[in-house]
Amino acid sequence: MAEVLVVDDDTDIRESLVEALEAEHVRAVGAPSGREALRLLDQPGAPRLLLLDLRMLGMDGLGFLDALAARPDRNAYRVILMSADRAVRQLEHSPGVVAVLPKPFELTELLALIARHAPPERDA
Repeated sequence: MAEVLVVDDDTDIRESLVEALEAEHVRAVGAPSGREALRLLDQPGAPRLLLLDLRMLGMDGLGFLDALAARPDRNAYRVILMSADRAVRQLEHSPGVVAVLPKPFELTELLALIARHAPPERDA
């Protein structure tokens, strides 16, 4: 089962995405901020695939990517950026970023990206 950490400061969007992913048999956990997401990454069994909103209050997606790049385990994570700003395509080649998903998007688009980029499951 794929695992995803959904990082978005908009509660409605975050909770809707978590619920929709869970309904599709994707284990999903939500984080309301980049700082909270970093804290969650330090927990055992944290998802290694992240769905990251670019525009957030406090630590935005760019700040999160910088913090992730500074971690010794940075190569363990794959990030799908989501943004309504079409100019973020240039970030697709940032370290850790595997895809950019323009908002609004269809759940089928997200599920295809998750299937394509989910890290192998950990040994039990």
